Amino acid sequence: MGYKILYIEDQKTDSRESDLIALGFDVESYDPSSDMKEVLSKVGDKNALILDYRLTQGENQACFDAPTIAATLRSKHTTDFKERPIILMSNESIIVDYYKDFRNQDLFDFAVSKKGFLENKEKFKQCIVSFITAYDKVKTDKFILTEILGLKSGDEGLIHSHIILKLKHKDGFVYEFTRFINDYIIHSIGLLIGEDVLSARLGVSKASKDWDKLLSHLEPAKYQGIFSDIHSRWWMGKINYWWEEVIKAGVPLRRLNAEERTAVLKEKLSLVDLEPVIKTPYSKSSNFWTICKHSKHPLDPFDGIELLKKEYLPWQDKEYISFDSALTEIDTYKDIISEIDKKAIRELAQKINTNE
Repeated sequence: MGYKILYIEDQKTDSRESDLIALGFDVESYDPSSDMKEVLSKVGDKNALILDYRLTQGENQACFDAPTIAATLRSKHTTDFKERPIILMSNESIIVDYYKDFRNQDLFDFAVSKKGFLENKEKFKQCIVSFITAYDKVKTDKFILTEILGLKSGDEGLIHSHIILKLKHKDGFVYEFTRFINDYIIHSIGLLIGEDVLSARLGVSKASKDWDKLLSHLEPAKYQGIFSDIHSRWWMGKINYWWEEVIKAGVPLRRLNAEERTAVLKEKLSLVDLEPVIKTPYSKSSNFWTICKHSKHPLDPFDGIELLKKEYLPWQDKEYISFDSALTEIDTYKDIISEIDKKAIRELAQKINTNE
């Protein structure tokens, strides 16, 4: 059998257990009692835990829900206690409430609705295996950041000094270490960029016939650290080096528009079928450097509406939405954009309505 999973659920779990077994996991289902020592003993040598949120309706009548178990497990940083991924799996409304409750977000590695699990079981399997292997790698590599991020000797300069300082305080705590990398490096634009941002910065449409050939030229810049098995990322520092030393365009990427970047790449790499990314209707510039957070379309930050966050960490780029998205999704983003931008959106909407 594969990785050992403890599935904690207060209702009958036959179908869910069968689904997990079919994915190749060795599964033990457990209806918890109110004895936390018994719960902890069940964890044993399991590689990961999956918890339903509500656990008080079962035959054993537990007096606590998933966050209590997760909090207890997260607090047991002792030499004889093995840290492991904890995943929340519950119904749709519970997952929504979970994301609104910031206290609980520091307890689970990730959350998935039961419906989402059933709709994409293979993706769930990939995610849980990725977290298990990430935990193992952090421990095996003894919290050495360059090893964990898959960097070679000489690449240390790619890591921002503030990351080193912040992770220094998490040394020895696997969950906190992996969570920080996942949340603040993998899932932010900055040191690493995803395929949509890569397309925007190269100015090349992902629909181009030669897009995959272009990606093959960028293989040395590919991120190879933890979670790279489920998230394709590239080191922006290595992309810049590649542009300067391999492409030798003589002009920084940022100074060219999409058409110019595409033309350079076609000439230098002899890739005929590359097409430039097209700007959205209410954008003016094709000097793309980011993407709209809502639509994922390429965006020049000067054309975008900045999303206000409490804090951007020093290595993170700011997030934006396009005016196109703002016109249709203003209710979603109204609380995190400035009054000046709200006014600009209203004026654009009025102008559009007047011209219609």
